[in-house]
Amino acid sequence: MRFDYYYLYLHKFLRDTDNPLAEDEEFIIGRADLAGEEFETLRRCGTSVAVAQESAMAVLMDGF
Repeated sequence: MRFDYYYLYLHKFLRDTDNPLAEDEEFIIGRADLAGEEFETLRRCGTSVAVAQESAMAVLMDGF
């Protein structure tokens, strides 16, 4: 089990909404990694934590 904020957030959301993607580890890991990369990239560019987090969550939850 991963202890990654984005992974855990998305996994819980999918389980709580009875979404079949809750069992798709590859999907969850991939989406969590994209969100983490988004946050890191924006922070390295000087974006505030709040804005970087909001953008990362948008990537994480895209389509939901």
